[in-house]
Amino acid sequence: MKQTVRAALLASAFLGASGAAAAADLSPGYLGVDVGYRNHYNFDCLSGSPCDRNAGASTRVYGGFVLGENEAFGLPHTRAVEVAAFTGGAVKGAFKDGSGALSPGKGKLSGVSAVLASATKLSEDWAWTTRLGLVAEHGKVDYTAGGSDSTNTLAVTAGTGLSYAIDKHWALNADWNYLPARMGKAAKSNLNVFSVGAAYHF
Repeated sequence: MKQTVRAALLASAFLGASGAAAAADLSPGYLGVDVGYRNHYNFDCLSGSPCDRNAGASTRVYGGFVLGENEAFGLPHTRAVEVAAFTGGAVKGAFKDGSGALSPGKGKLSGVSAVLASATKLSEDWAWTTRLGLVAEHGKVDYTAGGSDSTNTLAVTAGTGLSYAIDKHWALNADWNYLPARMGKAAKSNLNVFSVGAAYHF
């Protein structure tokens, strides 16, 4: 199922990101910010230890540059490049330590990304958005018993959502983004972020 979802996102990203919506008649630059109100990890849990796979609020600040516009399925379609910095919230769970054993602790994720973003205009105000690219992540675990581990990861990220144009400058966005996640010595996990935010087109 996960592979099917990922494949669909990879395909849609080249046909269908929030920042690119409704920007054809403006300057090519835009800025935006998202707040993740639901951030779900799938790390392990240990019986009797605190465990919450839903992390606290995440944030993403990004800037983009529109490359051009064409048509997809007869609808206006814009493409852009985006760079972003993000935090993935804090999550409580069980993580592999240096000895390979699961130890309870708190994990945090942060990083930067570079993606190809696109928007397919569905109506005068609404657009379907997608993004696909690379993310460089830094995951850190602070173990309950003391000590910490950290790791850096380079991976593929993808997302999709809807954008609503308030006017020619401002747009409101609702997105789902997928990021591989790794903290401490743990094997790779997944982070699914459901976010809302706004973008401003210059």
